Amino acid sequence: MPRKRRPSSAAAKFNVGDRVRVKHGVADVDYPDMPMGGWAGSITEVQGTDTFTIRWSGETLDAIHPVFKNRCENDGLDHEEYVLTGDDLEPDPGGPLQIEQPTEISTKPLSPKNQDDRIRMVFNLTSNDPLPDVNDATLESYHEYLAANLSFPFEAVYTSKSRPFSSRTTPLKVVGLGDPDEGPMIDDMYGILGEARVEGQVVTLPLGELEGAKPNRQLIDDYCYWLHNGG
Repeated sequence: MPRKRRPSSAAAKFNVGDRVRVKHGVADVDYPDMPMGGWAGSITEVQGTDTFTIRWSGETLDAIHPVFKNRCENDGLDHEEYVLTGDDLEPDPGGPLQIEQPTEISTKPLSPKNQDDRIRMVFNLTSNDPLPDVNDATLESYHEYLAANLSFPFEAVYTSKSRPFSSRTTPLKVVGLGDPDEGPMIDDMYGILGEARVEGQVVTLPLGELEGAKPNRQLIDDYCYWLHNGG
């Protein structure tokens, strides 16, 4: 959703459909290290006496710093619209945009209590970065991280379909992620594979389908979250 700046007591200066630009010196209310001067767009809604929703032009969206877009995506905010007061805006005279760019970007520390941040730590990312897509390269990186941090063996359960509309839950013990000398066990469809001991036999199973991992629950849960939501 769009963000709001402080309200103004002045009479409304613009109407729906007016093209406007943000005055230089105005910064994002949530990310004060991100200047908005020169951003241009059209008024889509007038709220109260002097509050306006602006939808940014395509040229503006192309020029916005990628860190701003990443932060909005991470925080569930819409980077294509914003709410400003008339004091922050001026009529758009046309011509080339003169968009202010950040001079120094502040990076919020990663929090081990935040699941997305813990996954960023796996890939040595910052809080400004989106979670990476799931592909061969990122799966190999995650495999390397899990191989170094999981405690083996560990107990878990695996649920499989035994027949249509029926499933079977099997307790097992995960003993490793394969032979390090032979490279990571990764499947294009199921992601990282692990070796587990079930009823006296060693079988290969996808880590992303394990539940109740002890004592590695958080590591496995974080990996499953990324695997199923990482794109």
